[in-house]
Amino acid sequence: MTSKSETEISKKKILVVDDDPNICTIIEDYLTEIGENYGVDKAYNGKEGLDAVSRLKPDLIILDVMMPVMNGFSFLKSLKTNKEYCDVPVIMLTTKSDPPYLEKGLSLQADFYLPKPFKMDNLMSFVNVILKE
Repeated sequence: MTSKSETEISKKKILVVDDDPNICTIIEDYLTEIGENYGVDKAYNGKEGLDAVSRLKPDLIILDVMMPVMNGFSFLKSLKTNKEYCDVPVIMLTTKSDPPYLEKGLSLQADFYLPKPFKMDNLMSFVNVILKE
């Protein structure tokens, strides 16, 4: 039998950074109910997201592009230039799916780029690929 402290230690942490609280809640609910031992935290703009990264040290970030205060591209650039957090994988989840946006996200080292609207099964596939490596 696994003790609570062992379970908490093994829990993978996911940070969802999106300015739409409904999207954040939907993703959180799905990942915590269907996901395999995932803990989910939320931030509603890029600046809050960067603050959360240093506090939470997530195993994965799910990131929107169009947000107030700091957009997803600025967030991603800051994250990937920080030696402590540059290896944290990022799934970009956004309505901005035109080729220039896709190219920019991937050039900034996003691991996956999933356009909205999206299917939760597709998102979960990306999450599982990244977190089970």
